[in-house]
Amino acid sequence: MNDLIVRKIKEARLERGLTQKDLADHLGKTAAAISDLERGKVQVTAGDLYHIAQLLNKPIEYFYGEEFGDSAIQDLVAIVRKQPPKEQANTIELSRMLMQMQEIGDLAKSIPEGEEMPIEKVKEFYNAFIPFSTIINKMNELINDIRDKFDEELKKRGIDLSN
Repeated sequence: MNDLIVRKIKEARLERGLTQKDLADHLGKTAAAISDLERGKVQVTAGDLYHIAQLLNKPIEYFYGEEFGDSAIQDLVAIVRKQPPKEQANTIELSRMLMQMQEIGDLAKSIPEGEEMPIEKVKEFYNAFIPFSTIINKMNELINDIRDKFDEELKKRGIDLSN
């Protein structure tokens, strides 16, 4: 099992464009220790594997050979897991709303010209769209507030990033 885990660690590290030193720095180890780990000379601890998964944005199961689809899906699982529980729930709910609207949009595209979309689907879309757009608007406000704070910091320091 350790052979599979260390192979997956190396694959994920290279996929992210990180060096053994980058991984070592994250774990508070030496590059030589990471080299030994990747060659299977030492066992990876559960704690180190957790920190490696966090750094490499991989679900912990990835290192045991479980597949979650392509790297984009693995990234999404890892990112959502990093969030606090309330944010996880929000992320999942937003994703569900988006998928629901996508499905209804695909249905709308398939309806022949001149035919009407079933009213239930119009209502379903509307009932997903309104809360979705409300959340997106709130997120946009937060993002603008954060941008304004960073703009202020740059201005205070005399840094111009408009180039």
